[in-house]
Amino acid sequence: MPCVKLCRRAELEVFGQYAQYYDLFYGEKDYRGEVDYVDALIKKYALGDARTILDLGCGTAGHAVLLAQKGYNVTGVDRSDTMLSIAEEKKRQMKVSVELWNGDICSVELDKRFDVAIAMFAVIGYQTTNERLESALTNTAKHLNPGGLFIFDAWFGPAVIAQKPQDKMLVAEAGAEKIIRFTHPELDILTHTVSVNFNVLHIANDKVLQSVEEMHKMRFFFPKELEFVLAKTGYKVVEMYPFMDFCAKLTENDWNMVVIARRT
Repeated sequence: MPCVKLCRRAELEVFGQYAQYYDLFYGEKDYRGEVDYVDALIKKYALGDARTILDLGCGTAGHAVLLAQKGYNVTGVDRSDTMLSIAEEKKRQMKVSVELWNGDICSVELDKRFDVAIAMFAVIGYQTTNERLESALTNTAKHLNPGGLFIFDAWFGPAVIAQKPQDKMLVAEAGAEKIIRFTHPELDILTHTVSVNFNVLHIANDKVLQSVEEMHKMRFFFPKELEFVLAKTGYKVVEMYPFMDFCAKLTENDWNMVVIARRT
């Protein structure tokens, strides 16, 4: 990893053994459509010609490599070594330049500023305490040029409470092998969090090769809450939309929202 001097080592892996199956589970995710959406938001709301992007919680670089293909200068940050190793291979295969750093988005120090920061696929939702949320937003603002954009998606609180998280099962096949993921979420309305319990079974020839259990605690948000904490940490909210939309108002049917904020 290139992160040696400037970036502090992450204290823990958010994705442990689960990371090795990440791209398999999300192989059908519309990364290209999401990148087109982010690109359109940048073109709509950026002040001037935005060319540099900081991708926070970049994971396996699904968004970063496609943004690089569009001509952006992209730097990705993640605290999972496994994710970053996959990202390195992905950028090599796609023949694009993306700078990758191992670090916690609350404390990473890159010693440079960007036109845009993004945090996709509910990365901000992993900041489950007010302290971590403020640290992540403050540290992001430190890495943005004045007037720069911060674009992130998150779970929309009213929809989470109205719809309630449900148990799910996902089956993915890799050749003759099968990966089964069971998801059991536990809602806590007092802390605005959902404990997402994953149980992953890796099966071949009717035998379990590996069993992985991980719990990911996710936070959901409300508009006024976000307006308050973003203003406190150096931003002004530009817009909030249902994710992948440009003009609709958020409703209880919209589990995912996108937030566009500008560094003041």
